[in-house]
Amino acid sequence: MKRRPSSQKGLTLSEIKQMKYLSKVIDETLRRRTNVFALFREAKNDTHLNGYFIPKGWKVLVWQSAVHMDSEIYPNPKEFLPSRWDGFKPKVGAFLPFGAGSSTCPGADLAKLVISIFLHCFTLNYKLEQLNPGGPVNYLPCSPDPADNCPARIIKIH
Repeated sequence: MKRRPSSQKGLTLSEIKQMKYLSKVIDETLRRRTNVFALFREAKNDTHLNGYFIPKGWKVLVWQSAVHMDSEIYPNPKEFLPSRWDGFKPKVGAFLPFGAGSSTCPGADLAKLVISIFLHCFTLNYKLEQLNPGGPVNYLPCSPDPADNCPARIIKIH
């Protein structure tokens, strides 16, 4: 980014792909705060799972937050740790911010691109000041949810 001409406006796809840490921050944010409550799947066959019988055709609810906060997959799941993504590739079904399989959101890559551009521009031009640092957080029971809705002030820095 430092080598780009000062006259260049906007970002190139190549520059965005070089922002490795930003990608980790986005993945960790999507892990900690999923944008969809749950996914439904249909049992294709009669299935036994953890002592339960699930008949063919039944709908099964997959709660994304429970998967994303599973300490066997993500050690210290309540901590925001972008570095956990260093060399980490979750198994299929262990990272579901945009769904999975045939019902994966078709706009997932576009969404991550837009988030990357927004965060890049925002962090260069604005400062975010939390008005109630250390405010109470509810876990319902897995996703963090600030009890006071996390009021903040946005301050332009340029």
